[in-house]
Amino acid sequence: MNRRLPAIVAFVVLPLVLLALFPLGVFSTTPPPTVPTFAALGQPTLPFVPTASFINSTWFCGGVPNTGEAVGGSVTVANPTDAPLQGRITVYSSTEGAGTAEESFAVPPRDAQRIVLADVLPDGDYLSAMVEIAGGGGFVEQRADTPDGNAVSPCSNSTSSTWYFADNYTLNGSQEDLIITNPFPDDAILDFTFASNDGTRNPQNLQGFPVPGNSVVVVSEANMPKDEAILAVTVAASRGRVVVARAQQYLGERSGYSLTLGSPSLSSEWWFADGEAGPDVTFERYSIYNPTENDVTVTADFWGITDPEFVGYSTYTVPAGNVISFTTAEFEGLPEGRHGMTFATEGDAAIVVERGITRRAGDTGFATTVVFGAPLVFTGYNRWSMAIGTDLAVDNVLAVMNLDFLDGTVTVKALGPGGEVAIPGLEAVPLPKSGVIAIAIPDEAAALGVPLIVESTQRIVVERLLPRGGELRGRSGSLAMPG
Repeated sequence: MNRRLPAIVAFVVLPLVLLALFPLGVFSTTPPPTVPTFAALGQPTLPFVPTASFINSTWFCGGVPNTGEAVGGSVTVANPTDAPLQGRITVYSSTEGAGTAEESFAVPPRDAQRIVLADVLPDGDYLSAMVEIAGGGGFVEQRADTPDGNAVSPCSNSTSSTWYFADNYTLNGSQEDLIITNPFPDDAILDFTFASNDGTRNPQNLQGFPVPGNSVVVVSEANMPKDEAILAVTVAASRGRVVVARAQQYLGERSGYSLTLGSPSLSSEWWFADGEAGPDVTFERYSIYNPTENDVTVTADFWGITDPEFVGYSTYTVPAGNVISFTTAEFEGLPEGRHGMTFATEGDAAIVVERGITRRAGDTGFATTVVFGAPLVFTGYNRWSMAIGTDLAVDNVLAVMNLDFLDGTVTVKALGPGGEVAIPGLEAVPLPKSGVIAIAIPDEAAALGVPLIVESTQRIVVERLLPRGGELRGRSGSLAMPG
């Protein structure tokens, strides 16, 4: 008998057998934990138009108010394909016990359908929606309607366990609601963190905060830090995945209504197309939020300005867990006209950036709109889409930023019975290298009230400035969807 055989069995074979049996629970007194099904969803990318083939595609819309005759909202599903699109919408309510309601829909080829959420489920101060499209192929956006203006926001193609906001505002009696949708049957548990100039706060009443399954829960300004002009928020789920949006009713130095889907992830770069200096702009403010545990160095850089005398960049240090803010008026000699703005961190650090811009609205009024920039994952696209276009022929509806150092052109198309058709006069609009342009939509019946597509010979970022509607004139800004 080989004298080495017992040693081989003891020190080689036996450990391998134990390692093989241990995961099966043979030597374990407790069963392995069960992973909730929603935890296996893919990493969220924020609004994104799928380009691959899917059995289904699902979109989650942040929510709209539903408190009166002039206050409501809708979801628009656009179908750019040559075949009918079939789907189902599920509406969730903020009213306890209201439950959910479902409705099937069909969108004809090369068309769009607007679904008023209160027609599906009438009860609730806020209503949100999940849109499931059989076979994919469509894209989805929502619109909130109030007397102080409409607010358009792309819907998200995923839920997330974490959501961020950099520009919250509770000064001068301004009202803010965080709209939290849990589209899954199991309860979600959330923790809230607020960051301002004087540090970070974790209110006890907003730790371990429950959101019942298949419901909408609203956290109002009554539960937030008061009188803050600079305030950032993290909503983190210790259990479950949710969708979080923010509704803001501005008073004081800001005015109007804004409803924005949060950012489900951080990015090392953020890109903004709709910057402007001039007499119609009261302020253009950028808020940089660093929710990480390390200080971050961020460089802000203007794009689209050709004046060689203008120093168009600045570097900021954002402390760990903090938020800083600046206005473009702080840059001496900023030329009048359009510009873009980029933010980039050192190394692989990641942040969140939002822009608030207030412009003149009518003869005596002014209106504020707040928009996230395009994160790094959005910067590889030559094509951007909008399910909701403009109903009016007005100037400066689209702000387009060229991300490349080469001159290019932009073509704006309308989606209609003939497919994607270039709008007359917008077939090849010049786009300077690293430049920014504003595009008007002409008074063409086929270009109004329909989805719009922007294509370029270079990589671009597209923002839109839609007429606000309601009693307050001005524009409502929003990012288009890449793809």
